[in-house]
Amino acid sequence: MPANLTQQYLMAEERFKAAATHDEKVDALEEMIRELPKHKHTEKMFADLKTRLAKLRREGETKTGGPARHSSEPGIKKEGAGQVVLLGAPNAGKSALLGAMSNAPVEVTEYPFTTRKPVPGMIAFEDVRIQIVDTPSLDPQFQDPGLMPLLRQADAAVICIDLSATECLDQPSWALAALDEARIDVVPGTVHSTVSQAGRTTMPGFIVATHADHPDASIAMEFLADALAGRLPIVPISTSDPVSLKAFARACFDLFGVVRIYCKQPGKEADRDAPFLVPTGGTVLDFAERVHKDFRERFDFARVWGPGKYDGQRVARDYPVEDGDVIELHVR
Repeated sequence: MPANLTQQYLMAEERFKAAATHDEKVDALEEMIRELPKHKHTEKMFADLKTRLAKLRREGETKTGGPARHSSEPGIKKEGAGQVVLLGAPNAGKSALLGAMSNAPVEVTEYPFTTRKPVPGMIAFEDVRIQIVDTPSLDPQFQDPGLMPLLRQADAAVICIDLSATECLDQPSWALAALDEARIDVVPGTVHSTVSQAGRTTMPGFIVATHADHPDASIAMEFLADALAGRLPIVPISTSDPVSLKAFARACFDLFGVVRIYCKQPGKEADRDAPFLVPTGGTVLDFAERVHKDFRERFDFARVWGPGKYDGQRVARDYPVEDGDVIELHVR
């Protein structure tokens, strides 16, 4: 048998043939996709299985009047500084990335469509925590019906591209086409700088190029940069390289366009465990309002500690805050 089908695949195929319900057929077909050996002799079979799975899922939606049982449920509660959703083709490295940076219960395999529902996890950029959400794969022939509603509620998006994949240069077009059809624009910038057009959702984002340690990754990066033509920034990462993972965390933090401000009470040390996040270009008055909503009206003056300042420098309400400032508020 040229395809060299495994016993696990054949058993899943028998389950599919014997399935009496829609859900049983979907389960069996998903297992067939996972167990199908991946080589050139099975490419047509793989495409056919994905087409059949997409058709089954659409039929499930039609019968139930909504998403089928395996579709994502939108609405993951935001935590930390904000929420960033990972998008990408099957096996693009989304789950591996989140798993390498958090304790999220992701499942990493060599098979596509392992992630069946969104999985949130918390990553850290220095002392700031950011929520990252792994999602079901984007595929040219099928899209989880809950994915785009989930994305619209997020703060930002990161598109995963696998530098080791033969279809590396096709993956951006898959993702961007799906986003455009859903009237979602992912653009360079920050949460505070992006402006949506009427009828469309606009959010900041970038490309994360996974498997940057692959022997052909540097060449793939050059072609990928040419294909994107500056449309989105590219951050190459390898899950085995801590430096690149830190660069990814920094890039996620930069999507929010904020600076970190630490609060200090008179006569006490600064609280450096949980910084307040103020939009870049914000003032000490903006910081005061984040500490307590009444402080904006009751503000008198503040003292600031930080790089390039003398300790306890007195400032007025229009003082522009900078990342790392320690501020002591005085209110009336």
